[in-house]
Amino acid sequence: MRYKKFKILFIMLICILFIPVNRIYCADVDSVLNEIEQNMKNVNTVQAEFIQTKKMAMFDMPVTITGKLYIENPDKFSWMVIEPIEYTLIITDDIVKKWDPSSGVNKMSLKKNPMFKAMIEQITFWFSGSYASCKKDYHIKLINNESIVLKFIPKEHNQASQMLSNITLFFQKNKQYISKIQLLEKNNDLTEILFTDTKINSEIEKSVWEMN
Repeated sequence: MRYKKFKILFIMLICILFIPVNRIYCADVDSVLNEIEQNMKNVNTVQAEFIQTKKMAMFDMPVTITGKLYIENPDKFSWMVIEPIEYTLIITDDIVKKWDPSSGVNKMSLKKNPMFKAMIEQITFWFSGSYASCKKDYHIKLINNESIVLKFIPKEHNQASQMLSNITLFFQKNKQYISKIQLLEKNNDLTEILFTDTKINSEIEKSVWEMN
């Protein structure tokens, strides 16, 4: 009897040890992705201040810029840099408006500029929450299950793999929105964007989308 019990326990242990770990891991990632996507579907507007720091491998001194981010779903996005330079990028529908002190206001149609459209889609994608759709282009790892940290590693066929090693997203405790983004480039340059004073579903002033 003891031998039979030992044999059964041994077989159970072998079965547990040889369950494919990646399947369990992927299931956890999928559930987190689905939860985040559902949470972010309920987000209509976002307002936040940001601090962007770029640490270049060749230099000791990081470059820091500060500004404000505005998003109004489904098709409005504004990135306003305040210091150390002034720069504004506003996307409404298929029109991109750029402003800086030296060149003033410039407008561009995304329909007529497919390459620029692809770049803009990459920028806005990380704020969309629809991360499950990018599994064919990225390996996705769940780094922290409590405070939710996800790492996206471009697959070889993805053009982003030529420049980026990975993109890491840090989420708020309620998993409702992003609190920080880290981009590690192939040359080991690291860009970190920290979002503070984030307001969800608060009304955005109309003047934000206007550019004179």
